[in-house]
Amino acid sequence: MMKIAAIGMGHRTVEYLSIMRLLRKKEIEIVAICDISHQVLKDIGDRFDIPENMRFDSAEKLYALGKIADGLIIGTQDATHVEICRPAIELEYTILMEKPISGNYKECEELAKRAKEKNVQIVVCHVLRYHSYYERIKEIIRSGVLGKIMLINHEENVGYYHFAHSYVRGDWKIEAESTPSLLAKCCHDIDLIQWFFDKPAVSVSSIGSLAYFNKNNAPEGAAQFCLGGCKAKKNCVYDAEYHYLTSPIHKTTFVKFKRRRITGKAGATRADMYEALRTGQFGRCVFLNDNDVCDNQTVHIDFGGGQVAQHTLNAFSQKEYRQWHIIGTQGELLCNHNNMRMNIFGKKSKSYGKIFALPGHGTGDVGIALRFLKVLSGTQDDLRDITFIDRTLPSHAIIAAAEISRKRDGERILMRDFYDELARVEN
Repeated sequence: MMKIAAIGMGHRTVEYLSIMRLLRKKEIEIVAICDISHQVLKDIGDRFDIPENMRFDSAEKLYALGKIADGLIIGTQDATHVEICRPAIELEYTILMEKPISGNYKECEELAKRAKEKNVQIVVCHVLRYHSYYERIKEIIRSGVLGKIMLINHEENVGYYHFAHSYVRGDWKIEAESTPSLLAKCCHDIDLIQWFFDKPAVSVSSIGSLAYFNKNNAPEGAAQFCLGGCKAKKNCVYDAEYHYLTSPIHKTTFVKFKRRRITGKAGATRADMYEALRTGQFGRCVFLNDNDVCDNQTVHIDFGGGQVAQHTLNAFSQKEYRQWHIIGTQGELLCNHNNMRMNIFGKKSKSYGKIFALPGHGTGDVGIALRFLKVLSGTQDDLRDITFIDRTLPSHAIIAAAEISRKRDGERILMRDFYDELARVEN
């Protein structure tokens, strides 16, 4: 029986624990949880039948007991991952850590180095690598049927409501308190690009800005809160009341089901929601907020030998979807949502139709949860595609270099210079 503990009981952590308990109930025991919110500890503790004395409101209290489990899930906010993870390495937990590792690349390297010294395995939650759709793309690339991959064009269309929820009103709106939006939202995408090319990047350049969600674009009559007498509310596509409460079923998005996140408690009522939106962060005007992360960004990655990738973060799409155009010397893949078409030059096209996948991260969440348990039990035979921390460092480095480039008006950053500078600082 594998014992599991968890720190940071947000949506991701609860999702992984739910999958593990549903599909591997006879193999695991959830022994302890930790969160700064006592309401969350009660709600989630009751849900998973955690004894009262094994619900902790600080990681220090959990760590004070020594190593009480085999595996530890770290699902706290981005900026706290490293400080939470360090003691777990010393206690020699096998760790499943939510992405990204850190917005400070030097910290990422230090954590990976210490984990190696202690022979500790850290699996980073780049869950899309475990998604059936992306596993199929990687399988096609590995087969060689496309020839040498020369160009990857990729768009991450966040969805206007999703961007407003997470990166204007939500926990990833201020870079200093979380990470840049490129890292928070697109580390999945850069990780996939790195995985598909499977070689180090030579250089990176990037441009981007906070172009729209600022006071310059506030409509006439806008108020600090949507429910605070805003005169532009009726015609505003970002009206919080509409998105979180009154949207009709056929236009409802996932944000309407975030009641626990918005109110801080499970089983929140409609009245609770109205109270939270009147004065809370999710009821604030998207134009009169304190957000400072980019709402648009493009990254150019040169992998050498004529192999390049172009990635775009876009906050202004009707729906959430990723779009890929993967071009090789012998053929191409055109991928949109879960649809895929392969053109082999001079031959018939092959349509894969819609590859089965659950909504959102879908099969990726299931895949990483079950694969982590196999790593934990030592029964995972093929380790090639497991997202151990050292394998996710290259994508974190690309994003760190992209942010340097963006802040220097798109200057090309050579990766050898990026690593050399880190080494000089370290010494």
